[in-house]
Amino acid sequence: MLKINIIISLFFIPLLFGISQNRVALIKELTEQDGVYYLKGEKFTGSAFRKNNKGKFITDEPFKNGLLHGKRMNYNSKGVTILAKEKFKKGKGVFRTYHSNNKLKSLGLIDKSIKYGIWVYYDRKGIVKAKEKWSEEIPNQLEWEKFYNDRGLIESELYYKMGILNREVYYDENGKVFKTNKN
Repeated sequence: MLKINIIISLFFIPLLFGISQNRVALIKELTEQDGVYYLKGEKFTGSAFRKNNKGKFITDEPFKNGLLHGKRMNYNSKGVTILAKEKFKKGKGVFRTYHSNNKLKSLGLIDKSIKYGIWVYYDRKGIVKAKEKWSEEIPNQLEWEKFYNDRGLIESELYYKMGILNREVYYDENGKVFKTNKN
């Protein structure tokens, strides 16, 4: 009988500790500092959820030691259908957001909540509204921005050097350059 109790204890104790480490929280309950997420002062491990304005769950974000890690799931505005799954490893991966009509709103790469590479932003109809290029060497440094009109034609381009606006290019409604300057 003692053997059975020991075997049962050895099986269930690790299981209990594993369950207690995986928590569930809303994203708004977490605190982010330098790309690491905390719940009540401790690095968060578990699933965090985002809700839309109507209270429906729209994302399930897995965390390990405070970093996005695992499959991040985006759901439609009713919280039923999976729109996209992104794989994160130690806080690094593709990040998508959606409008309430389930059209893609933004798409880009993050590393511990810091944007890098090309980011694309869409309007509610799915037309590109803006693009950004974030430095891959210097965190949080924008290299350029491009803005588009309702027809998807380029409106303006802004270029940055060391984080300071360096050059501007503006286009007419047909996408032809009409004004440019360099600082």
